[in-house]
Amino acid sequence: MENKNYPNYYIAGDDASLKAQSRYVRFVKFDLLLMVFSALICIYNYQTEDSKLIVYILSGVMLLFALFISIILKFKKYEDVWYRGRALAESCKTLTWRFIMCSEYFESGLSGAEADNRFIGRIREINDEFNDLTGVLVASKLALPVITGEMNRIRSLSLEDRKAFYLNKRITNQIEWYSSKADSNKSKYENWFWMVIASQLLALLSIGYLVACPTSNFNMVGLFSTISASGFSWLQLKKYQENKEAYTTATSELNLIKEEANRYNTDTEFAKYVLDSENAMSREHTMWLAQKRR
Repeated sequence: MENKNYPNYYIAGDDASLKAQSRYVRFVKFDLLLMVFSALICIYNYQTEDSKLIVYILSGVMLLFALFISIILKFKKYEDVWYRGRALAESCKTLTWRFIMCSEYFESGLSGAEADNRFIGRIREINDEFNDLTGVLVASKLALPVITGEMNRIRSLSLEDRKAFYLNKRITNQIEWYSSKADSNKSKYENWFWMVIASQLLALLSIGYLVACPTSNFNMVGLFSTISASGFSWLQLKKYQENKEAYTTATSELNLIKEEANRYNTDTEFAKYVLDSENAMSREHTMWLAQKRR
C-alpha cells in the first residue's frame, strides 16, 4: 500500500523520522570526516614555523567545527526524533492494517461509522502518547485524512480478496524488505569491519616505521588511529550486525506466518491471524528500537 493511503499521523511521523535520521547521520558523518582530515594534515612535521602555524590553525578550525556539530547533535535531539517518529509511524501502520483487515477491535461485523470511530479513537491515543513530537510534525501532513478512501475500499473487500491483499502487500512486501536489508547490513558490516582492521594494521605498521626511522618527518599513526576509531563509531551508529540479525529473524518468522495463511478461512480466524502477524512485526520494530536506544 502506498504511503499516501495511510493515515495522516503515519505520513507525518514517517516524514519527521526520515528527516531527523538524515540530518543526524549527515552531521555524524561530517563530524567524523572533520576529525579524520584534522589528523591527515598533521601527518607531516613541517620545518618552518609559518607552515606549522598554518597546519595548527587549520587543524584547530576543523576540530572546532567538529565540536560545534557535537553540540548541535546534543541539543537538537535528532536521534530522539528519529526513533520517536519511527515508533509513531509504525504504531499507526500496524493499526491501519488491523483496521483494513477487520482484525481485533475493528471486526467486520461493526458498522462503518463504529469502525471509523474506534480507529480515530486509537489514533487519538497514539497522538497523546507521542505528543512530544508536536513541534516537529509538519502541519500540512497532519491536515491529511485520518481515514483514507483506500483504507475504506480495502476494508470493504471480501475475505478472500482481503487475504490476498494482506499476503501480497503486507507479508510478502515485508519479507522482501527484511531479507534485502539483512543481506545489505551483512555486507556493509563486513566491509566496515575490514576497513577498521586495515586501519589498525596500518597504524601498527606506521609505529614500526617510526621505530626504524625515528628522524622521519612523517607520522601517520594518528591518522590511521583516527580512521579506525571513526570506523568503530560508524559501526556503533549504524548497528549493521544487530540489524542483520533482527531482520533475518523477522524474515524467518514472517515466512512461517505466510505459509500458515491458507489455514484460516473465516473472518474470525483471519482476524486472529492478522493480529498475530502484526504483533510479530511489532516485536521486530521493538527490538530495533531497543538496539538503537542502547
